[in-house]
Amino acid sequence: MESYYSDIQEAHCIDCGTCISLELQVVEYPQGAINHVSMNSSEATITQLPTVELMDEILLPPAKDIYVPDQRLVTDVSRITNTIPELIRLIQEDSSCLHRISPREFEEIIAEIFRAQGYDVRLTKRTRDGGKDVIAIHRNELGLETCYFIECKRHALDRKVDVGIVRGVYGVHSAMNGPNKSIVVTTSTFTPDAREFVGNGLRSSWDMELKDIRDVMGWIKNYKL
Repeated sequence: MESYYSDIQEAHCIDCGTCISLELQVVEYPQGAINHVSMNSSEATITQLPTVELMDEILLPPAKDIYVPDQRLVTDVSRITNTIPELIRLIQEDSSCLHRISPREFEEIIAEIFRAQGYDVRLTKRTRDGGKDVIAIHRNELGLETCYFIECKRHALDRKVDVGIVRGVYGVHSAMNGPNKSIVVTTSTFTPDAREFVGNGLRSSWDMELKDIRDVMGWIKNYKL
């Protein structure tokens, strides 16, 4: 009896922000033997297939054993329960960890912060166009709803978010079925042109806000599960 296994992994290029998707497919036949491995990709060229082996069991470390190597946090946040709150607590203890996480982990952290504040939140697909990594809806005591589109940019401190990114987010904001407000959130800061655009180039001053590393760290420090 043949057994089929597949897995999809996605990552963002830290230089251009392109979403790279890799889909691995493996066939086990007969039992205990791998006889076929294939991989498809988007936005990347595969130079060789990975080495695959069968294991009797898969062991995942508990959340408390998450560690920080030199480059980034090694966590699969989509598969380990309660990782994101633990990741936020880790950043509360050591703020430098914020710049060692993946762009997707940053999006999930922002979504969790808004969820903890009572918002209904939804993460958009990692392969979508820019403008709304997180959709957050707030309902007040009068039953009125406000919709926020949140664009997350996990950048190095010395890589500022430029006006081109902000203009792109505002284009999504102004389209049909846009939100009440758009927010651009980053682990760095914004260029003067980006701040000038938001300060003086919008149809309404209520349309958009920019939140930089200081705002993000304030949110994280105030986070409570």
